[in-house]
Amino acid sequence: MSRRHTRAQYPKLARSLRHRHLSVLGTGLRDRGACGLYGTGGWQPAWLPLFRRASRVYVALDRDATDRAIALARTFGTRGRVLTPPEDLGPKGDLNDWLRIGAKGDPAVFRSILERALAMSPTPWALQIQRLPPDLAPWDLEDHAGVRELLCEIGHQGPLSRDAHLRLLAERYGVAPATLEEAARELAQNAETEL
Repeated sequence: MSRRHTRAQYPKLARSLRHRHLSVLGTGLRDRGACGLYGTGGWQPAWLPLFRRASRVYVALDRDATDRAIALARTFGTRGRVLTPPEDLGPKGDLNDWLRIGAKGDPAVFRSILERALAMSPTPWALQIQRLPPDLAPWDLEDHAGVRELLCEIGHQGPLSRDAHLRLLAERYGVAPATLEEAARELAQNAETEL
């Protein structure tokens, strides 16, 4: 897809990213490039090239759409982060609730809240590790739904990202990082040979 075709097809999104201004939340965050989607199904893979220069891509969906936010953030690789609104905003809490309730409509307060949240936003893999059952036995890790895929994806990451994610998993379940790294590499290699 050519750049010209992308801009013509998605002018608002392309203009928002090109000028690096906030197109949906007019709350004094104009120095941050941002765009908004309508609903969890609002993303289109054709837009991915528009984010090629972004060093970080924050995905902020409603609290009840965290699984979808994780999946979407993965689309951006290790640049993706998941911004999850706090629990006190309710099960469907979103950025609008953060502005309306958390910041009481004050753009400066919202900016401060959002800046802290952005700094603490986990990668989609870190969030998935946090959401695994805490009482899962270490010997059941490979058989738990999604853990094999998680390890496989981590196995394909660069050494720093891979090490950081495997350390989180090791700390959570008391498994040696070297063992997890071996499992991740093995699963990643097996996935490549199956292609």
